[in-house]
Amino acid sequence: MEAIDSNQVKYQRGITNDPCTTLVNQQLEESSELLESSQFRDEILNKVRTKPGLTEDGKPFDHVVKEKVARREYRLECIPAEILGTVRPMEVYRAKRAKNGIIKPWPSNRDDESYCPAHWADIAIGRGACGFRCRACFLMLTHRTFCDPSRHVLYENVDDYEQVVRKELMKPGRNLGLGIDCSDSLLYEGVIGHARRMIPLFATIKTNPFGRKLILLTKSTNIGYLEGLPTTNVLVTFSLNPEPIADLWEGKWNDGLRTTPSIKDRLTVSAKAQQMGFEVRLRVDPILPVNNWADLYHDFFINAAADGHRPTRITLGTYREMGRSLLAIAAKWGLPPMEWTPPKLTKDGMHYHLDEAERTDTYRRLADSIRVAWGRHGAVPIIALCKESKAVREAVGIVHNHCNCE
Repeated sequence: MEAIDSNQVKYQRGITNDPCTTLVNQQLEESSELLESSQFRDEILNKVRTKPGLTEDGKPFDHVVKEKVARREYRLECIPAEILGTVRPMEVYRAKRAKNGIIKPWPSNRDDESYCPAHWADIAIGRGACGFRCRACFLMLTHRTFCDPSRHVLYENVDDYEQVVRKELMKPGRNLGLGIDCSDSLLYEGVIGHARRMIPLFATIKTNPFGRKLILLTKSTNIGYLEGLPTTNVLVTFSLNPEPIADLWEGKWNDGLRTTPSIKDRLTVSAKAQQMGFEVRLRVDPILPVNNWADLYHDFFINAAADGHRPTRITLGTYREMGRSLLAIAAKWGLPPMEWTPPKLTKDGMHYHLDEAERTDTYRRLADSIRVAWGRHGAVPIIALCKESKAVREAVGIVHNHCNCE
């Protein structure tokens, strides 16, 4: 693989705030040029490409995706690591999304056992698991054979997105997430630039007269792409866990190297986002009840608070699955198994959960740790729960609706 000139990368980063420019210029955009190198193909692609298995009727597990490529609905592209902020390049499928599917409202559900307030709608910038390959990502179960978790479908018709969102913001309504239920808000910012298109629209009364908020959710460290942009009505949430926990379930390439940035690096850029003027939140989900879990999370919160992190909100969620075939589907896509085995799960509302008493105890203890950690510094963040029943919320003493999507 030909080395990417550092000056070229510097130039690309220097143009990131031009909403009409992507970081993948003509020279880097042609994946075929990269694939022609046998060294690149052998040493890199063999590490980043998975080997899907077969369906029950003997078809390749990625047959649906291959059919879309054959029909030219998807276009495969390899994105250099320097653009993504990852240690290796990643492949994506570029596609275009119909205008009527760009904004996806979250349906209101007041059912006691599957409670999720309809605070928001999602700007669907992608489809399928985001490409970080987290091995218990719920989106693998949502899309099954329709989306490859190692090759995210990335929608590139940004002009259409801007038009739709401009129109949407001229009326009162919910907050809007930037791919928070179907992508990673910032992982591909250097490729398409959705955030740079959307953020200015939310920041002024002229284009956002009702003050609706834009919510970003990311495991990436790509906050630098937002430098110089306005911060009004924009919330940036970082998805993280204590490092030993993240290592058990977040994505890994074929040789075991983590796909996601370290937790230390994510905390570093969350502090940078805070300094830039963004409201910063943390999402700690899924919480894994490993040995000594309470001490791991307690120390994590104590250290984050001591290091000056001041999230306005911390949302907690215990491990859950929408269906028991989730991990089997991950294996069919060729992802390695987690280094943690979920305990017995029971159906509770829309999800299979840990036992209700165990969830209640977990939330109580972590909420206490958060209050102790940030109470020492005079600013305890709002503590919220994600997709929990009323019974658990009441038992924990967190009954408000102020979750991350609000």
